[in-house]
Amino acid sequence: MSEILKLNSYYEGLLQNLFGGAKGCFSNFMNFFYQYNQVKIFSPENAACMQILYETELKNCEMLSQLLIRSGGDNRYFSSSRKYLSGFNIDYSKAASKMFVCDVELLEIGIIEVKNVLQKIENKIIKEKLKIILENKKNELKILKETFFRNNMLKK
Repeated sequence: MSEILKLNSYYEGLLQNLFGGAKGCFSNFMNFFYQYNQVKIFSPENAACMQILYETELKNCEMLSQLLIRSGGDNRYFSSSRKYLSGFNIDYSKAASKMFVCDVELLEIGIIEVKNVLQKIENKIIKEKLKIILENKKNELKILKETFFRNNMLKK
Protein backbone atom coordinates (compact mmCIF):
# COMPACT_ATOMS: atom_id res chain seq x y z
CA MET A 1 0.00 0.00 0.00
CA SER A 2 2.65 2.51 -0.99
CA GLU A 3 1.03 4.00 -4.08
CA ILE A 4 0.43 7.76 -3.87
CA LEU A 5 -3.23 8.59 -4.30
CA LYS A 6 -4.49 11.47 -6.41
CA LEU A 7 -4.87 14.63 -4.33
CA ASN A 8 -8.46 15.39 -3.50
CA SER A 9 -9.19 17.90 -0.75
CA TYR A 10 -12.80 16.71 -0.46
CA TYR A 11 -11.74 13.12 0.19
CA GLU A 12 -9.02 14.35 2.52
CA GLY A 13 -11.60 16.20 4.63
CA LEU A 14 -13.86 13.17 4.81
CA LEU A 15 -10.97 10.92 5.85
CA GLN A 16 -9.67 13.51 8.33
CA ASN A 17 -13.02 13.54 10.13
CA LEU A 18 -13.10 9.73 10.29
CA PHE A 19 -9.56 9.75 11.65
CA GLY A 20 -9.34 12.75 13.96
CA GLY A 21 -12.87 14.04 14.42
CA ALA A 22 -14.56 14.12 17.83
CA LYS A 23 -16.35 10.83 17.03
CA GLY A 24 -13.56 9.51 14.80
CA CYS A 25 -11.44 6.40 15.14
CA PHE A 26 -8.69 8.00 17.22
CA SER A 27 -11.23 9.40 19.68
CA ASN A 28 -12.81 5.94 19.87
CA PHE A 29 -9.38 4.43 20.50
CA MET A 30 -8.79 6.84 23.40
CA ASN A 31 -12.22 6.07 24.84
CA PHE A 32 -11.80 2.29 24.64
CA PHE A 33 -8.25 2.42 25.98
CA TYR A 34 -9.41 4.46 28.97
CA GLN A 35 -12.19 1.96 29.61
CA TYR A 36 -9.82 -0.98 29.19
CA ASN A 37 -7.64 0.36 31.98
CA GLN A 38 -10.69 0.87 34.19
CA VAL A 39 -12.24 -2.55 33.65
CA LYS A 40 -8.90 -4.28 33.97
CA ILE A 41 -8.98 -3.29 37.66
CA PHE A 42 -12.69 -3.18 38.48
CA SER A 43 -14.20 -5.69 36.05
CA PRO A 44 -11.42 -7.92 34.69
CA GLU A 45 -13.88 -10.26 32.96
CA ASN A 46 -14.55 -7.42 30.48
CA ALA A 47 -10.93 -6.42 29.88
CA ALA A 48 -10.50 -8.72 26.87
CA CYS A 49 -13.50 -7.12 25.16
CA MET A 50 -12.19 -3.60 25.72
CA GLN A 51 -8.74 -4.66 24.53
CA ILE A 52 -10.22 -5.95 21.27
CA LEU A 53 -12.09 -2.66 20.84
CA TYR A 54 -9.10 -0.39 21.38
CA GLU A 55 -6.77 -2.58 19.30
CA THR A 56 -9.26 -2.65 16.43
CA GLU A 57 -9.71 1.11 16.55
CA LEU A 58 -5.93 1.50 16.51
CA LYS A 59 -5.84 -0.60 13.31
CA ASN A 60 -8.60 1.58 11.85
CA CYS A 61 -6.53 4.65 12.76
CA GLU A 62 -3.49 3.18 11.05
CA MET A 63 -5.42 2.56 7.82
CA LEU A 64 -6.92 6.05 7.83
CA SER A 65 -3.57 7.61 8.70
CA GLN A 66 -1.90 5.87 5.76
CA LEU A 67 -4.69 6.93 3.40
CA LEU A 68 -4.39 10.54 4.57
CA ILE A 69 -0.62 10.61 4.08
CA ARG A 70 -0.81 8.88 0.70
CA SER A 71 -3.39 11.38 -0.53
CA GLY A 72 -1.30 14.40 0.47
CA GLY A 73 -3.08 15.02 3.76
CA ASP A 74 -1.82 15.06 7.29
CA ASN A 75 -2.51 12.54 10.00
CA ARG A 76 -2.84 15.06 12.80
CA TYR A 77 -5.38 14.60 15.53
CA PHE A 78 -7.96 17.13 14.41
CA SER A 79 -11.12 17.28 12.33
CA SER A 80 -11.27 18.76 8.83
CA SER A 81 -12.23 22.07 10.48
CA ARG A 82 -8.96 21.86 12.45
CA LYS A 83 -10.62 21.31 15.82
CA TYR A 84 -8.02 19.36 17.79
CA LEU A 85 -8.85 16.25 19.77
CA SER A 86 -8.29 16.16 23.48
CA GLY A 87 -9.23 14.10 26.48
CA PHE A 88 -12.36 16.24 26.55
CA ASN A 89 -13.78 13.97 23.81
CA ILE A 90 -13.70 10.93 26.10
CA ASP A 91 -16.65 9.70 28.14
CA TYR A 92 -15.19 9.01 31.58
CA SER A 93 -18.09 6.91 32.85
CA LYS A 94 -17.10 4.16 35.23
CA ALA A 95 -20.48 2.44 35.51
CA ALA A 96 -20.67 -0.53 33.13
CA SER A 97 -24.17 0.36 31.93
CA LYS A 98 -23.09 3.90 31.04
CA MET A 99 -19.97 2.59 29.28
CA PHE A 100 -22.15 0.23 27.29
CA VAL A 101 -24.57 2.96 26.18
CA CYS A 102 -21.70 5.29 25.27
CA ASP A 103 -19.79 2.62 23.38
CA VAL A 104 -22.81 1.41 21.43
CA GLU A 105 -23.50 5.00 20.44
CA LEU A 106 -19.88 5.59 19.39
CA LEU A 107 -19.81 2.47 17.26
CA GLU A 108 -23.23 3.06 15.70
CA ILE A 109 -22.27 6.64 14.82
CA GLY A 110 -18.99 5.33 13.40
CA ILE A 111 -20.81 2.78 11.25
CA ILE A 112 -23.15 5.44 9.90
CA GLU A 113 -20.25 7.84 9.21
CA VAL A 114 -18.19 5.22 7.37
CA LYS A 115 -21.24 4.25 5.28
CA ASN A 116 -21.83 7.92 4.41
CA VAL A 117 -18.21 8.43 3.39
CA LEU A 118 -18.26 5.22 1.32
CA GLN A 119 -21.15 6.68 -0.71
CA LYS A 120 -19.19 9.88 -1.39
CA ILE A 121 -15.87 8.36 -2.44
CA GLU A 122 -15.21 6.73 -5.78
CA ASN A 123 -11.53 5.83 -5.35
CA LYS A 124 -11.29 2.02 -5.24
CA ILE A 125 -8.26 1.93 -2.92
CA ILE A 126 -9.92 4.18 -0.37
CA LYS A 127 -13.24 2.33 -0.64
CA GLU A 128 -11.46 -0.98 -0.03
CA LYS A 129 -9.93 0.29 3.21
CA LEU A 130 -13.16 1.92 4.33
CA LYS A 131 -15.02 -1.36 3.81
CA ILE A 132 -12.52 -3.04 6.13
CA ILE A 133 -13.04 -0.29 8.72
CA LEU A 134 -16.82 -0.66 8.37
CA GLU A 135 -16.62 -4.41 8.97
CA ASN A 136 -14.27 -3.80 11.92
CA LYS A 137 -16.79 -1.45 13.52
CA LYS A 138 -19.68 -3.86 12.95
CA ASN A 139 -17.63 -6.65 14.53
CA GLU A 140 -16.69 -4.41 17.47
CA LEU A 141 -20.36 -3.65 18.08
CA LYS A 142 -21.19 -7.37 18.00
CA ILE A 143 -18.39 -8.21 20.44
CA LEU A 144 -19.40 -5.38 22.76
CA LYS A 145 -23.03 -6.44 22.88
CA GLU A 146 -22.16 -10.12 23.34
CA THR A 147 -19.79 -9.32 26.20
CA PHE A 148 -22.15 -7.00 28.03
CA PHE A 149 -25.13 -9.31 27.70
CA ARG A 150 -23.12 -12.44 28.53
CA ASN A 151 -21.73 -10.83 31.68
CA ASN A 152 -25.08 -9.25 32.52
CA MET A 153 -23.41 -5.86 32.84
CA LEU A 154 -26.51 -3.81 32.17
CA LYS A 155 -27.91 -4.32 35.67
CA LYS A 156 -24.93 -2.69 37.39
